[in-house]
Amino acid sequence: MITTRSLLMATALTVAGCYQGGPRPAGEDDPDPPGRVPGGADDDDGGDGGGGSSDDGADSGAPGHHGEGEAEGPAGRRVRRMTAAQFHRSLITVTGQPWPLFEEYAGAMGRADFAEITDEGRELSVTFDKFVHDAALHSCAAAIAADLESPGAGTIMRWVAISERDEVKVRRNLDYMMLRFLGQEMRSEDPRTEPWMKLLLASPSAGELDDALMRERWTAVCMGLVTHPDFVTY
Repeated sequence: MITTRSLLMATALTVAGCYQGGPRPAGEDDPDPPGRVPGGADDDDGGDGGGGSSDDGADSGAPGHHGEGEAEGPAGRRVRRMTAAQFHRSLITVTGQPWPLFEEYAGAMGRADFAEITDEGRELSVTFDKFVHDAALHSCAAAIAADLESPGAGTIMRWVAISERDEVKVRRNLDYMMLRFLGQEMRSEDPRTEPWMKLLLASPSAGELDDALMRERWTAVCMGLVTHPDFVTY
């Protein structure tokens, strides 16, 4: 049911982490202080005893030291989202299933009509995000239904059956999905897969992890990958 999928999606998307450098090892010497900046008070009044020596010391990297101030580097590339058409083509590629309402809502997702709107929308917005979630829900559910109805390797359920609970086999299918959807090849026991594994195999608060719930969880993982920033932006 939709409520269950919504709850599973909320869990799937609360994945975040960052690396913070550790403290300097004990006993490591502090780096040498930067050289004197020319034109300072010592140069003006000869307070350094050198009478305005021309030795500026090592380049400290500070504005005005061995240079003309801060240089302007090239601007970084702005993250942009897919166009509406690019998203729908990518959705079909990874799930094998189109979103039937795409043509109806493509304009709201930013597709140009070349009458009043001539530029393809590439800005992230609440409207675009809403339709991405709607499309993901339909196509992921349809993809898993198609996988379960046909024998052999499926599009989403490639390496596992819906009844599979073995952690090694489940991880293999998850690694395949990470590569298929995000182009990310997971290392052995990659920490990025841990939140997804917990979503798939965690014991429910009530009842048992039956096939119906497992189907909902695989659908949630598929939706989480379709709506992942690495999927919808470049």
